[in-house]
Amino acid sequence: MLRLGHPPHIFDTDEPDGSLISHFRDSGQVIDISKTTAQVALFDGMLARTNEHFLIDLSARHFTRFFDIYRDIDFESGAEEAGLDVTVFYLIDRTEASIEAAAELSASIPKTRFLTVRNSAIGDSLGQGRSSDIYHQMRIDREVLLPQLSAEALGMLEHPDFHFDTFIAGKYEHFPFELKAELWSFLEGLYEQRDSVETGSTYPV
Repeated sequence: MLRLGHPPHIFDTDEPDGSLISHFRDSGQVIDISKTTAQVALFDGMLARTNEHFLIDLSARHFTRFFDIYRDIDFESGAEEAGLDVTVFYLIDRTEASIEAAAELSASIPKTRFLTVRNSAIGDSLGQGRSSDIYHQMRIDREVLLPQLSAEALGMLEHPDFHFDTFIAGKYEHFPFELKAELWSFLEGLYEQRDSVETGSTYPV
C-alpha cells in the first residue's frame, strides 16, 4: 500500500480536528463515537468495506466505549460472516495497567487478531512487577517493535506533508543523507519483522 500510494479509509476518533487524519485529508473522516449515530456509522461502515482496507485511530478516551460496543453487538461474528479480517494493534506504554488492559482485551475478543506494539522511544513496563508474567501469558498473535528515531526523523514523520509512499518513491531528494538512511533503516526493520512472522515465527524477536 505504501508503494502504491493507496492509504486505507481512516476513521479518526480524535475529534474535533483528528490527529492521524491530518496526514491523509482525502482518505477518511473524523467521527465522535460518543454519539450513537456515529457509532452506527462506524460499525456499519466497517462491515460495508469488506473489499478494502480501513483503519480506526482509536483515541484513548474512547477505548472502553468502543470495545464495549464491539463485544455487545458481537462484531466478531458479524465480521466473520462478512469475510472481514480485523486486527487490533495495541500500543503498550510504561505502566503495568497498560499490560493488564491488553491482557483483558485480548481475552475478551478471541476471534480478533491481536498485535502488541512496543515503541522503543516510549519504553514499557515489562521489567517491572507482574508485567512480564502477564504479558507472556496473554494471547498475542504477534508483536511489533518500533525502533527509536532521532528527534529530527520523528519531527519529519509527524509533519502533515510527509508521506512514506512519497519517500519510498524517492521524491524527497532534498533530505540529508543521514536522515534518509535512518528512515530506510526504520522501514526495513518493520519489514524484517513481518518476514519473520511469515516464515513461521509468532514473535519477531
